[in-house]
Amino acid sequence: MGVLDSFGLQIALDDYDAEVCFVSHAHTDHTKAFSKNRKIIASDETFLLLGKSPSCHPLPQGTSLHQAGHMLGAVQLRAELDGQVFVYTGDFSLHQGYTTLPAKILECDTLMIDSTYALPHLRLPSRADTIRKIAKFVRQNENKIVLLGAYLRGKTQELIRLLNEECGIAPIVSSKADYFCKVYRQSGIKLDWIAAGTPEAQEAMKSAFVAIVPLSQANFSFGAKLSEAFGLEVKTAVVTGWAAFHRFPADEGFPLSDHADFRDTMRYIHESNAKKVICANASDREAAAHLRRIGIDAVAKSSLSGSHQCSLLECMHNK
Repeated sequence: MGVLDSFGLQIALDDYDAEVCFVSHAHTDHTKAFSKNRKIIASDETFLLLGKSPSCHPLPQGTSLHQAGHMLGAVQLRAELDGQVFVYTGDFSLHQGYTTLPAKILECDTLMIDSTYALPHLRLPSRADTIRKIAKFVRQNENKIVLLGAYLRGKTQELIRLLNEECGIAPIVSSKADYFCKVYRQSGIKLDWIAAGTPEAQEAMKSAFVAIVPLSQANFSFGAKLSEAFGLEVKTAVVTGWAAFHRFPADEGFPLSDHADFRDTMRYIHESNAKKVICANASDREAAAHLRRIGIDAVAKSSLSGSHQCSLLECMHNK
């Protein structure tokens, strides 16, 4: 995402182009630095979710980490330099989740913000309504096999807690997801699930059950195979924010997101009082162009000189 130059120390932001790398959270598109033998700045939970012993590199002078929402262990980076404050949000959310607290909006001079949903048409429906629809879908199909497709880290654990609280159900999850669930439990988050391949799972699968599977498996084709194998009707649904904007080959799509949508992205920008905004991640050029049209001094990360190299001073002063 770029390189922060703080007091002569370069810190790669969700990238690996420096000796020291800040990893905002444990989703694999942000964790390449772990495979590059770099010194890592990250939360203890991020280390654990990646199967590593916590060993955070000491925070440089003037820098601090702050809650980002999104998933367990997700953090923002704040840095002070020459009287200026820089904030990198990483992926963030401003809502209260089942397993996360809302991100803290940090005041700053320069804000590098996730632009995944930072365009006006990317507005998500009411979270409460989406949760009600998920619970209704599960209850209406209590005599069938229900497959919910979700990312293994973060969204699966959010769904488990949702099903526990709203439906009184402990879903079956894969052995890989089981590991991540144990990290959540170790971090103090109450979850009730059944690991695939265990005697408990074998017993549960003798009748109708609910399982959380990778997004790629929550589709009509896999559902048909499962129906043939178990002799029960199978209902499939994907659970991702993108279900609000795209159709998936499943019975339902529920836009439950762990990202800020357009409205919350704009809220963060305005409440941060940032004088300059850098859009990072998907659609960063389109997002920056929109912000400029409404009077915000914004630039796309990918348009700065060297798509992977962006010093703090360049971020603050590049026009």
